Amino acid sequence: RNRSVISTYLIQNNVKDSVQGSLQDCKVTPGGLEQLLAWQQQPEGMMWLDIQSETLSDSRVSKILDDMNCHGLAISDALRKRHPPKVELFEDHFFILYRGMSEIRSHIEFTHQQIAFFVGENYLITIHPQQSLGIEKELAKGWDALKQQTPMSLALSIIHFSAGIYLEQILSFEDELGEIEEALYGDRSEAALMDLASYKASLIKLKRVFSYHDAMFQQWQSLSPKDLPFDCTDYEHRINDVAERLERLHSLSQMYYDICGDMIDSYISITSHQMNITMRVLTVVTVIFVPLTFVAGIYGMNFENMPELRFKYAYFIALSVMFSMGIVMVLMFKRRKWF
Repeated sequence: RNRSVISTYLIQNNVKDSVQGSLQDCKVTPGGLEQLLAWQQQPEGMMWLDIQSETLSDSRVSKILDDMNCHGLAISDALRKRHPPKVELFEDHFFILYRGMSEIRSHIEFTHQQIAFFVGENYLITIHPQQSLGIEKELAKGWDALKQQTPMSLALSIIHFSAGIYLEQILSFEDELGEIEEALYGDRSEAALMDLASYKASLIKLKRVFSYHDAMFQQWQSLSPKDLPFDCTDYEHRINDVAERLERLHSLSQMYYDICGDMIDSYISITSHQMNITMRVLTVVTVIFVPLTFVAGIYGMNFENMPELRFKYAYFIALSVMFSMGIVMVLMFKRRKWF
């Protein structure tokens, strides 16, 4: 179902009690676009703006982002329908494009979607066309967990959750491969072969997606602290953790792609070998009977002047010759181990 949802989560630390004048624990205030406007006028605490813009016009989303001082090039990339995952640094914020998911169709088949992150020191903006499983899982942790987050840690946590869903599904695919391997050499060989071809097509897509993500985080890790818009020292371990998970996803998708290809090649090789054996047996039978048929064909012609036809023992001699030729050829093929 098409939806357009703008959700704002205001996270305020050290909220002062107006009656007692004491400091309370931080609080999370969910709201809509009106809360964003209020925060822009008085930016206290951290603000997370989540835009699900499946039917929302690009001009409206662009205006919201422009009002938040997001870079124009980043806005253009975020609103494109398809763009390779990337990380880009601007003067006061990070821009991250991540290929998340909105639906799991099978172990390795997903409904992918592009998620854009604008990460500043005190704000996070996420844009995606459909419901994001990573964001939903982050929100499912509850307000208490959300209170502990900063914009950068929240963005990394969403990516980490999303990559965890990918990882869980891909690891469970190993059992599916075991069942396919058994079926490949059983009664369901043709169906199993079709499944393997379909899996290879899905895995090559995943491999391409994860290769982008792997390269993206390697680029991020190679940056020096002076290149960053703000201090990210506290997030080094989180960044490494996400990078390792994405690198593992890339290597697993490559490994399973190779395994599917090897299983197809093995099946084709075995089938070809079996066909070669069958053809060899048929060839041996043909070679044995061709000369016998030739002799029978000659003496089956109805010519009157054939001296052998009137010889008393011609029939027995012809049979003996044909039988001897057959025996000699069988022994020759046996010696060559053709059967």
